[in-house]
Amino acid sequence: MKGNKILNFIVILLIYAQGSLYGQTVPERKPADDLVFKVAVYGPSDEIFIWWGHAALIVENTRWGYSRVFDWGIFTYPGDSFLWEFVNNRVQYKCTVDIASMNGYIEEDRDITIYTLDLDTEKKEAILNYAENNVLPENCFYSYHEFHDNCSTRIRDIIDIGTGGQLKALYAETPGRFTIRQHIRRFTWFRPFSDWFLAFLMGQDLDEPVTVWDEMFLPVEIGRNLVDFQYTGISGSERKLVSKVEIVNATKNRPPVLNKPLRQWPVNLMLSMMVVVFITLITILRKKKPVAGRILWGITQSLLGLFFGISGCVLVFALFFMKYDYFQQNSNLLFINPLLLAAVPLGILAAMNKPWRIMPEKCLRILWTYVFIAGVFTLFIKILPVFFQQNQDTHAIILPIACALSYIPEFKKHGR
Repeated sequence: MKGNKILNFIVILLIYAQGSLYGQTVPERKPADDLVFKVAVYGPSDEIFIWWGHAALIVENTRWGYSRVFDWGIFTYPGDSFLWEFVNNRVQYKCTVDIASMNGYIEEDRDITIYTLDLDTEKKEAILNYAENNVLPENCFYSYHEFHDNCSTRIRDIIDIGTGGQLKALYAETPGRFTIRQHIRRFTWFRPFSDWFLAFLMGQDLDEPVTVWDEMFLPVEIGRNLVDFQYTGISGSERKLVSKVEIVNATKNRPPVLNKPLRQWPVNLMLSMMVVVFITLITILRKKKPVAGRILWGITQSLLGLFFGISGCVLVFALFFMKYDYFQQNSNLLFINPLLLAAVPLGILAAMNKPWRIMPEKCLRILWTYVFIAGVFTLFIKILPVFFQQNQDTHAIILPIACALSYIPEFKKHGR
């Protein structure tokens, strides 16, 4: 052992001596030279706040053999329900640092892909300073936004620091593949109700064209765009940003994230037409068995009014009481709103068939005629860019039903 130490010492002296003979100085090794920066991209999980995955920054110290993970996706809330606290705008997001571990993500059967970054020493120092500043108690909390400032966009911004602004310079001008709405639905396609309801709540802002830079609000888009990205280093040479891609875990039971969104409106239209067929059968039944048909018709009206009316109430609440910009400017409110709750008592009155001051069946037809006309109106005004909204799924689910329950079938009969 002593012989090896003496030999190593002599080698080091020779290196310094050679540098002195040729008038050169051996470059001083900096602490950042021992750091390796990696981006971890995690796939979706079961909870709604992880449906779209997660991203974090891993900093490995090769000299001392330990790793730290900087995470901008940690959140706190005072109650027991995330969804309730989110609705009340009481969820706080912050940046934390901890020992890097993949065990929890693997146990959840989530995709895990690690991207090793090739960065200049100076840029490593800049990134580390930024990250360590973010975890300070006075800086750790930040104003989270689902699409503009989240765990993924923070990683994107950090990588932009590491490339001297070259990542943003390229991708902020490159048109994106899909709108934000379409990207969101790449992850919800296998949850039919959630997929439709989220699309119903989303306003026009999420249908505007975006850039590749904007698309990186999704962790998977971070990974997709980093792999082939090249930048000019401090030395002036062109280099690939990602030097290694490692798949730590591949999910075995979770549905895949789609490369492109599905066209879901045909499915919704088919579902709506099934309801229309059911309504038609009830109409036929009323002629043969008036009492049973009338009761079934009234109950159907009430259930439809309850579903669409509650959906309208949630939309009104999101528009006027929640401080989230992505719910605003939503034309769905014109034809699906709390007014449809009126179908619930009207359907019950129609089923009871007792004398009342109002004529429930007539009122119901007026209500559904309004829904149909308003829906068709919003369908046509979409040709104007200022009113464009990708809400064809909502139109597909309600227009056939509203038409079948409105005065329109009666007009057709009289027209004959």
